[in-house]
Amino acid sequence: MALAAVSSTASIFVLFCVINVLNYVDRGIIPGAPTQFQYFIKDTLHTSMTEEGFYLGVLASAFITSYAVFIVLFGYLSITMRPFRLIGIGLIIWCAALVLCGLAQHAKSFSLLLFGRVLSGIGESSFQCISPAFIDDHAPASTRTLWIGIFFTGTSVGTAIGYGYGAFFAHSSLGWSTAFYLASFLMLPLALLCLFAIPRHFDTPSKPSAIKDSVDETSHLITPEACSKAMQPPSIVQEAVDVLTQPIFILTVLGSAAFTFTIAGLGVFGPLFLLGLGLFQSETEASMMFGSLVVVSAMVGTPLGGYILDRYSVNEAPSRRQYLALVVMTILMAGGVMLCLLAWAVLPAKGPFLVLITLSLIFLFATPSCTAVAVLLCVPSSRRNFAVGISTLLVHVFGDVPSPLLLGMLKDIYAPHCGSVEVDGQIGLNPDCSQDQAGLRLTFLVPMLWLLWTVLTWSAAILVARFRLPRRN
Repeated sequence: MALAAVSSTASIFVLFCVINVLNYVDRGIIPGAPTQFQYFIKDTLHTSMTEEGFYLGVLASAFITSYAVFIVLFGYLSITMRPFRLIGIGLIIWCAALVLCGLAQHAKSFSLLLFGRVLSGIGESSFQCISPAFIDDHAPASTRTLWIGIFFTGTSVGTAIGYGYGAFFAHSSLGWSTAFYLASFLMLPLALLCLFAIPRHFDTPSKPSAIKDSVDETSHLITPEACSKAMQPPSIVQEAVDVLTQPIFILTVLGSAAFTFTIAGLGVFGPLFLLGLGLFQSETEASMMFGSLVVVSAMVGTPLGGYILDRYSVNEAPSRRQYLALVVMTILMAGGVMLCLLAWAVLPAKGPFLVLITLSLIFLFATPSCTAVAVLLCVPSSRRNFAVGISTLLVHVFGDVPSPLLLGMLKDIYAPHCGSVEVDGQIGLNPDCSQDQAGLRLTFLVPMLWLLWTVLTWSAAILVARFRLPRRN
């Protein structure tokens, strides 16, 4: 029965989407309950109120650092190892990591929570480096980018669900530990499906077959020693050099890093900003509204970006499809940045801000599927998983590793009264935070302005891709 459930490309795609949503639900738990976790930091590390934001950023950056490092390793291993075995092993690690995160609340140990976040980053990385290339390789050609867009919708939808999910459990008698336990329980059967229920013709390494075909065609021309050498995959250093010498790859990834810097920063501190600026009266309300905006924007924007690209590139050669992907995502990003800055300008007007930020997020979330296509088409199909790993490493090193730390420090400097306090037995935002609204607005502006780097680098990538296009008659 299990084998029948995942025997087709469509059923594996559904499995991928569910796993992706759960991955990002986990990522949304801590940002969804910032005052609860800030108080946990204060209670376990005995820090001052002006240091809580920094350590909240440390939790996010620790996860991303381990994720970014190990996604390269898993991408390289997928060249010679069965990809679904790697995914299954990674998800088992992820499940164990979330149990440790839950135990941290009972043990009152920040170190255990930090270790759990590091381990969960390692576990998630195997899935995230393999899934995009698998979808692009196996989805129908006419809707390939739409499938990728639907998959990436889970990124935003999962995070948004995580905000409300984390806030609900953190403010309930069960505590935020239950949020981690439940997510781990739900993921375990999906991990077992990846390990034991995927047909072998889907679960094959990406490179050896290509090498073998090449060797078989010319085996009468080469010696056994040369044949054996040809069957050996290149070293990880050579693979990395081959990927990193592609200028379109570098420009696309640097732009994605700037985009990720913004999204990660707003993901960690967005509900706190909305609460501190007085747009909402409770943390649960702020997290639920912020999460709802993200869900709506992602469900509209992410598939829309894939649909637009499929509409104009379905019968195009790979080089032109890549060029069109760069054009579409740059135009969408420019529109999103303009709307984002307008949303900031109307603060603290609640209604206009919510409308403009929703429209902005629709434009911004329409870009990831196009970005994935631009990256995947930079390299041969055998290197795609590894290219995803390298791009993810660079995106996180320059994006969401520094972002929570820097924004946390800026928040502590410019809004020092916006920490968490306990009043009448209830943990919440310091009432004196209203004194620091100007500082919160300034901190809120930084990640929005950072998106201009994305527009700049992607525009440069368009010029390179345009120059490389073959001339048409």
